[in-house]
Amino acid sequence: MASIGRNAGATARTAFDLIILGGGVYGVMLALEAGRRGKRSLLLEKEDFGGATSQNHLRTVHGGLRYLQALDLPRFFESVAERRWFMSNLPALVHPLSCLMPLYGRGLKRPSVMRAALLLNDLLSRNRNRGVGAGQRLPGGKVVDRRYTRLAFPQVERRGLRGGALWHDAAMPEHQRLLMELLRWACDLGAMALNYIEGESLLLNHDRVGGVLAVDRLDGNRHEFRAPVVINAAGPWCRGLAQRFDQDHPRLLRRRLLLFNILFRRRALSQSALALVPPGRPGRTYFVHNWYGRMLAGSGEVLLAGDDDNPAPGGEDIAAFIADMNDAVPELTLREGDIERIYSGILPATAAGKLAAREVILAHGEHLGPAGLFSVSGVKYTTSRRVAAKTMKRIFPASRPQPCAPPAAANSGRWFFTYDWQAPPAWDVNSLRPLVEEEAVVHLDDLLFRRTGLGENTRRTLELLPRLRPLFSWSEPRWQQECARVHALLRSRP
Repeated sequence: MASIGRNAGATARTAFDLIILGGGVYGVMLALEAGRRGKRSLLLEKEDFGGATSQNHLRTVHGGLRYLQALDLPRFFESVAERRWFMSNLPALVHPLSCLMPLYGRGLKRPSVMRAALLLNDLLSRNRNRGVGAGQRLPGGKVVDRRYTRLAFPQVERRGLRGGALWHDAAMPEHQRLLMELLRWACDLGAMALNYIEGESLLLNHDRVGGVLAVDRLDGNRHEFRAPVVINAAGPWCRGLAQRFDQDHPRLLRRRLLLFNILFRRRALSQSALALVPPGRPGRTYFVHNWYGRMLAGSGEVLLAGDDDNPAPGGEDIAAFIADMNDAVPELTLREGDIERIYSGILPATAAGKLAAREVILAHGEHLGPAGLFSVSGVKYTTSRRVAAKTMKRIFPASRPQPCAPPAAANSGRWFFTYDWQAPPAWDVNSLRPLVEEEAVVHLDDLLFRRTGLGENTRRTLELLPRLRPLFSWSEPRWQQECARVHALLRSRP
């Protein structure tokens, strides 16, 4: 399986079919889909791979149940198909997740309506298990009685409880490994990827794209990377990058919506994920995920007004989130001190401030901009591969994707660490050495937060730091600087 190196000078001497700017899941999927079509891509990421919105999600791969409510069948079918793609290709990283919603007979969340919705969901997703391994297949949904709901969710609010809606989706508990295994798969198909390299400007030849001029943020050196196609997949920064390379295109990111999820220092409320609706707020549903036995809840929403590149939810937003949790489950009595970590990321919003429904794929040459420049603004992790495939079809209409399976190592379960995992006294830290050497680990926090889940548990992170020292040949001053970076990140948490 290909590794991810970091030699910008040698890479600049290589010819590519396309350059992708942005190392989140959309950029990675573009590289993968390009490789499936025999196109050689270069992915450039100005920070570390998967370090922004792609790192800060709820770790679920949703089908399309939510879209049935609005009868948005195209999004429903896309979501079901892409969930199946993840589960059939990466079964060690994406697996079934049972979901339970307590029902109280209010509005659309009453048993008769949910029974019909689940039946329709099963009917329209009847191919959901095609090509999926036996242990990965998703059962049909059903409405369960009060007793089942109380047993599955002991802290459920019992007043007015009529039962529960039970269905199945998918989870990706090792989300860091998922993104990196996708990137390694892309590199196995011919892609190259460089982190901490920022695209500064386009290289043009008579209004046609010839590549990008980029700066290495580690040493300040500039390099010219050559390709006739450049794709801007910079996530929250895609509109700004489009403006820098061409002109402002507001539809790429009309408004910015900060979504945030909270990992609590609490045991999970149920073996299932829970869909909870606070009383008095029928339009607001929180998804409380059982992540390795811990309570991960989301998502809160904050419409952003400024241009802050790294915004965080304010105290009032966090307080409202916790209040909603306590209203939905009165026995919880959550407090801000129960927070382990807040994950937040920016997604595109409509002019009205709602989460955008569709991706945007923009060919700048069709709007008097440079030919060969494209911008992609996506919304969902689940459909990132489908958006990448659409983009490739638009750019290279004559190419056809070849069927290919991921390398076996992608499903080996390597470098998985649960929240409660503790390094035993005899643990050999050198088990991480291949990861450090093969996945362009530049900083210590790359290893802890974006290659593994070792950084999810603050206490464990602090205990592990001295034991990680043999992995790096850094000088002692450099090691101290790297440890200081990790401490600063941990202090920035609530």
